[in-house]
Amino acid sequence: MTTDLTVTNTAAITPLVTAGEGLVATITSKPLTDNATKITRGITSVLDGLLPAVAERVSFDLDGVLAGATEALTGVNKAVVAAKSKATAEAATATPSADNLNQPASSQAGE
Repeated sequence: MTTDLTVTNTAAITPLVTAGEGLVATITSKPLTDNATKITRGITSVLDGLLPAVAERVSFDLDGVLAGATEALTGVNKAVVAAKSKATAEAATATPSADNLNQPASSQAGE
């Protein structure tokens, strides 16, 4: 008699780490270095391999938690991108007028 054993490796850690890397790159405006990327890829590969064993031992949907955390990081990244792009656009259009430069501060404020 044989028993079929199905092991699924959903690799839920990799998307979470990728979302985190994207958020860090967005906030710092710099991509991760090649060394940092290699290190995170190695660690996530190991964690993805361990995930099925860990998921069996917890009393909650670990894949669902990781998927939700990934979506949260992706959402925060989108919010930061939107905020940065609007701030950049506003800074580009908020150049001081030459007429206001020679006025006292009280008249510039509309008083």
